[in-house]
Amino acid sequence: MGNTGLIMALVMAVLLLHFVVSFSTKTTDINTDRSTLLALKAHVSDPRNFLTTNWSVDISICNWVGVTCESRNQRVIALDIFNMSLSGTIPPDMGNLSFLTRLNIGYNNFHDLLPVQLTNLYRLKFISISDNNFHGEISSWVGYFPVLQYLSLSNNSFTGPIPSDMCDRLPTLKELYLSGNKLSGKIPIGLFKCKGLQNISLAFNSLEGILPEEIGNLTMLRTLDLRGNQIQGVIPQQISNLTGLRVLYLSHNFLTGHIPVTLGNLRDLELLDLSDNDLSGTLSSTERSFLSSLANCSGLTALAFGRNPLISGYLPPSIANLSVSLQYFDASSCSISGSIPGEIGSWNVATYLDFSGNHFSGAISDRVCNRNNDLRYLAVNDNQLEGTLPLSLTNCSELVFLNVADNNLSDTFPHWLGILPQLRVLILRSNRFHGSIQSYIATSSLSKLQIIDLSHNDFTGLLPANFFQNLKALKEAEYVDNGNWYSLVVNLTIKGLELEFTLKVGMPLLTCIDLSMNGFHGEIPKVVGELRLLQALNLSHNSLTGPIPPSFGNLAALESLDLSFNKLSGRIPSQLTNLTFLQVLRFWNNNLVGPIPHGKQFDTFENDSYRGNLGLCGFPLSKECNNDEIAEPAQDEEDNGNGNGNGNGIAFIWKVAMMGYGSGMVLGISIGYIVFTTGRPRWLVRKIERDLQNKVSSWFGKKRMSPRKDEVPQLVQEQGVCM
Repeated sequence: MGNTGLIMALVMAVLLLHFVVSFSTKTTDINTDRSTLLALKAHVSDPRNFLTTNWSVDISICNWVGVTCESRNQRVIALDIFNMSLSGTIPPDMGNLSFLTRLNIGYNNFHDLLPVQLTNLYRLKFISISDNNFHGEISSWVGYFPVLQYLSLSNNSFTGPIPSDMCDRLPTLKELYLSGNKLSGKIPIGLFKCKGLQNISLAFNSLEGILPEEIGNLTMLRTLDLRGNQIQGVIPQQISNLTGLRVLYLSHNFLTGHIPVTLGNLRDLELLDLSDNDLSGTLSSTERSFLSSLANCSGLTALAFGRNPLISGYLPPSIANLSVSLQYFDASSCSISGSIPGEIGSWNVATYLDFSGNHFSGAISDRVCNRNNDLRYLAVNDNQLEGTLPLSLTNCSELVFLNVADNNLSDTFPHWLGILPQLRVLILRSNRFHGSIQSYIATSSLSKLQIIDLSHNDFTGLLPANFFQNLKALKEAEYVDNGNWYSLVVNLTIKGLELEFTLKVGMPLLTCIDLSMNGFHGEIPKVVGELRLLQALNLSHNSLTGPIPPSFGNLAALESLDLSFNKLSGRIPSQLTNLTFLQVLRFWNNNLVGPIPHGKQFDTFENDSYRGNLGLCGFPLSKECNNDEIAEPAQDEEDNGNGNGNGNGIAFIWKVAMMGYGSGMVLGISIGYIVFTTGRPRWLVRKIERDLQNKVSSWFGKKRMSPRKDEVPQLVQEQGVCM
């Protein structure tokens, strides 16, 4: 009995010791997790106070914002501090969160190298550190993560090659996003050992070499995004093995050879982007082409093969066999001839059609809008089209952008387009449009137009006051909360040097009226001065007479003004000195007289702005004014008055970005590039700087092909149009 009591006492002592040790270990582990996260807090700046007020020793760690604990042992298993405006570095202590399965620190401003201690977190299944400023090589911290399924490093500054043993380190990987970094070298063949991969994005890096045939091994693949690299060679036939593929981006590379007809085997394909390469192919109705093979892809919503100049032939009527769900079609800047088939009217949900920069001839079919009420963007510019604009365009009640520039169209001004309630961009440049632009149609308002280009035509007559009076979108800001964002790509060619700027901003991007190189005469209506949101105005190379309206002083947003090569007379109104954003001024070859106003922006213009006006005097000209020609000082008060080349002008050239995604399209209008014959376009550079400070949106839209919010990027195509 005594022995039994002793044994029981020993058992109780062992159990008590185990409990004490277990409790002590558990407490130690929890304390380790707490101290680790507090170390992270100490390394970051928290301007929105997400962590400052919540990550405290007075609050249970499991109740901290962004922290998830395992219910049994209270260990931290998930850290989600996504999009909290945090900045700083990741401390080595992070490697102590040994139970962590999910790490999401994306869309912040973390920087520097990632600590090698992260390799200790072998339980991780999900890692997203996208949209920060991390740098260094991936191989320095991506260790062996045996259960990792999701890895996103997009939009950082990682350099070096993709590790050749990536799949050995990450054997269960399903989703890999490395886009928007500075990765170089070839796509490693070892990457295609990850047989479970479903989504891959390597876009917008500096990867080179060929696309290996081993790509055909990834039979589970749903999304492949390789755009914006330096990949060469042909599209391998083995890509047709990816029968579950839904999204394929190969644009903006150096791919050559014929586009494989076997792409038609990808029956689940929803989005195909082959644009901006050196691919070839012949389109016809007598032999099978890649285009006809895509009729097998019944769910295709977006197709882009533009800017491949070796694609030739013509679009056959069988193009109507493409998916009835097709929303986006880009065949721009190829070598396609013949007519634009009226059968495209059968794409009754299409929102974006781009046929620009080809050799299309004949008339624009009156069937384009017969069944399509959703079309928002139509570009047929830079072809050899003839005839008139079809009245059936009025059926496209959602049309926002219409570009027919640089063709041989012969017509009067299409006032009837004024019944389109959403039309914002109208470009008729370089055709044979003629007659007056005076409207006699009561319903013709064109009230939402923001960009109007009628230049290089044969329009005549007076500039009608009611035309400008109707431009309500240029008078008062219109806020549309529709979630649409614009991607702005600006290329400036300055004395042979091309500079590129990329912005993501909200609308409106730029407002412009270009009526240059026509036969307009008479005085400039004073109501033009009511367009206070107008940023660029070009009336050059006409036969306009009379004075410059003092009401121009009310054009508060104006940044570029070209009135050159007219017959304007009188003094330059002093009210123009109110234009504090004005950076480009051209009054060449008119009959202006008197002193040049001084003060504010006018003190920055050189004498080149006034050449060909012998009656002008005063700074910056060498000709001094007489005593009776006293320059008026700058005026701050507004003037409330109302009332009615060959290429020396300013050439405005535009691009339009269309951002596609699974079930819809977002239309964006962007400046493509602006070329000036002389001088530096300071006004545009300053505009870019202001826009960057005001609003920068995510490069990606709100909807994705992938259920992951932050990754699979949408189709972005750029269409060049000129003003």
